[in-house]
Amino acid sequence: MKFNRILNKLCLGLAILSGVSFTSCKADLVYEEAPESVYSDVALTANPFTLRAREWFQGQIYAINWNKWADNYINTQQISWEATLTTESSSDAPGGTLYVVNVKANTKVTYKTQNKGFLFVGSKFSGNYTFVEPTTTTIAGVSEETAQQVTLPVKQNEVIGELNVSNPYDNVVERIDGAPELGVPADFSKPARYLVKNIAYRPAGVAQVTRLYEVRVTFVDKEE
Repeated sequence: MKFNRILNKLCLGLAILSGVSFTSCKADLVYEEAPESVYSDVALTANPFTLRAREWFQGQIYAINWNKWADNYINTQQISWEATLTTESSSDAPGGTLYVVNVKANTKVTYKTQNKGFLFVGSKFSGNYTFVEPTTTTIAGVSEETAQQVTLPVKQNEVIGELNVSNPYDNVVERIDGAPELGVPADFSKPARYLVKNIAYRPAGVAQVTRLYEVRVTFVDKEE
């Protein structure tokens, strides 16, 4: 599979450099079939799913070394602390087996600034928040509660999920029935299904191997 990709890039490069079309670049090639262990692999890693919280801090951080406010700061933190894999019988899953990823994630998350020169400022926060090891800092002549770390409730409808396939080079992941998009802030409050397809070069007549996963996230009030 990797060889094919390299070859395609090489042919394209030669065509661009010479200004001619290499229509027969692959005409006389003999392809080596991937071993079964490769073209049948649709498994996930030991940590099958990762969930992260993201927060966009706007005008809530003061840069003490520059005596000015930091306009924007985006931080992400992992909140999943357990992800286990089980199976269930399902007539609409390949082979009649649905693979269920049970994820437990924290309801709270602690964010940290880049370094000690940047501090969260209490007067810029509202609602449920907690400073970790708070201090008092004078900012523009005003005494402010500050800290380098702040704990906030997780925005459960804006979390980032990643399905961790064991072979990312030879697998593609398809969302099923409007499942949340992976890798961007989304809502995982409902079970979400993803079909993993193996796209490795396989022997003629051998069916493509696929597996259906369902991700179920439970938010738990657990200390970090």
